[in-house]
Amino acid sequence: MADPDILLEVLGLSRHFKVQATPSSPSRTLEVLRGVDLTITAGEMASIVGQSGTGKSTLLHILGTLDRPTAGSVVYRGTDVFSMSEGALARFRNHNIGFVFQFHHLLAEFSALQNVMLPGLIAGMSPQQASKRAEPLLEQVGLADRLSHRPGELSGGEQQRVAFARALVMQPDIVFADEPTGNLDTATSEEIHALLVRLNRETNTAFVVVTHNVRLAWLMNRHLLLEGGVIRELRDDEAPEGFLPKRKDTHGGAA
Repeated sequence: MADPDILLEVLGLSRHFKVQATPSSPSRTLEVLRGVDLTITAGEMASIVGQSGTGKSTLLHILGTLDRPTAGSVVYRGTDVFSMSEGALARFRNHNIGFVFQFHHLLAEFSALQNVMLPGLIAGMSPQQASKRAEPLLEQVGLADRLSHRPGELSGGEQQRVAFARALVMQPDIVFADEPTGNLDTATSEEIHALLVRLNRETNTAFVVVTHNVRLAWLMNRHLLLEGGVIRELRDDEAPEGFLPKRKDTHGGAA
């Protein structure tokens, strides 16, 4: 029987690309991921760090089913998702996975509320149902007085808060965040850090965050390094200077 706490299992994940320096030159194989093994449990918070170009975003896109691996499996609660048809996979992604990116990707002509409602509308909810889910989330991220504001009327930090609310509106098991504070100033980044930890505590949603921000990375209860196409756990004694090992609580944040 599958462990009910195991949300995501990744086994032998590889991703190769064919590249050509010029149209007339022979192609070569670029191995980005070379057999990644990873398990994420329900409600966990994990950061993935590594140098630029090591494949962190590629890995996140595969885990989020936005891209397919060359080899290996991605199993959610016992189901190999890449065995699904494209239609079934799209429905699974809409209902079970949330995404937050460095650039919020909000629709400029829609209000904050409408942007958060979108995944629900895509899933077939009525506007009333989607709004009923979206409004409390915007309140939860501190934007109760910004429901009707369009992205251009919001600060960078507020826009990213809308993006987090949108990622949570379908009540997903897991949210993947790719450099969620990469486009923000230090003070706003700190606010987003605190928000992410609070949302994990309040919703028990698992978060997997790719980041260059060591402060954000070390807020998680697991720290993963992607290097040479494989992934490994970072120990507490590998913490960046100025960070002490943290006692972990059951929800993944620092105690």
